[in-house]
Amino acid sequence: MLGRGAASATQTRFMLHPHDRLVALGRAQDDVVTRAQARALGLSDDAIQQRRRDGWRSPIRGAMVIPPVRDELRARARAALLVVGGTIVRLTAARLHGLPGLPPREPNEPIDLAVPAGGSRLRGGYRRHPLELASSEIVNLSGLRTSSVARTLEDLALLPERDLFITVVDAMLNSRRLTAAGLADLGRRLACRGGRGVTRALSWWLMIDGRAESPLETRLRLLLIDNGLRPDATQWPVDDPVTGRRIARLDFAWPAARLAIEADGIGPHSQPRALLYDRRRQNELVRRGWEVLRFTWHDTVPGTLAAQRAVAIVRAALADALSLREGRDRSR
Repeated sequence: MLGRGAASATQTRFMLHPHDRLVALGRAQDDVVTRAQARALGLSDDAIQQRRRDGWRSPIRGAMVIPPVRDELRARARAALLVVGGTIVRLTAARLHGLPGLPPREPNEPIDLAVPAGGSRLRGGYRRHPLELASSEIVNLSGLRTSSVARTLEDLALLPERDLFITVVDAMLNSRRLTAAGLADLGRRLACRGGRGVTRALSWWLMIDGRAESPLETRLRLLLIDNGLRPDATQWPVDDPVTGRRIARLDFAWPAARLAIEADGIGPHSQPRALLYDRRRQNELVRRGWEVLRFTWHDTVPGTLAAQRAVAIVRAALADALSLREGRDRSR
């Protein structure tokens, strides 16, 4: 038998206006409700339409988002699950897990859903993928049915986007969210999984480097590798020969040619203190015979004129440095 307080709370809940009950339901569902839920709570189609005129958005047909939205990605993912069902996978799952190294989310980026029945289809706000997941490959992220991190990494590896996959894995290794043993296990799982894209994905393993300290470093390294300019060393230490003091740790280097490449992220390297440190550091390197080339994210986008210029500059600098070294050797 309910106590007086519990009975009163129950009566109050059922006495709420349908609109208030709908909002309460939405707040418990990442600020999302479906049209079916609205109708079940007593709202007419005209009343539902009025909510949309009042600013309730519909990211996916059949669902509405109630402002203010606390987390846009979760709201869109919840809407897809409520309307379509299935499991959140691929890039959307990677974002929900907070995997490092991901590019910024595009405004109209679809929600990736694994729905075994039917083929791959892009619909309004979501993309269906005919993927089968075992129960052990699915986790509950505060109410969102999502592929596990391990399965998400497998799915990212099978996408044709090499730079995306390697950037994420580099960042996970660097942040210790993935170990060398875990990476090897990922490769074994892919090999056992078989199918389209596995051979291509496994060919990327030699390009992975967990020493990369930013997505920009990874992208720059891949650009150099693609153009036959794989650096001789990464994170190369340069010490003062007299005092032994560490002068710099270079992102990429050809030590024999005294050529260094630095990846300059807009945020970290734009602060006044960082600018001052970078200038002093570069002056010390130049004084000791190093040539230092600096590139930004803009220079690493494959196929662009900026990337072509960056590659040409590195190739010419490397050729000049090696030619100078050979000239010195002949004069001895």
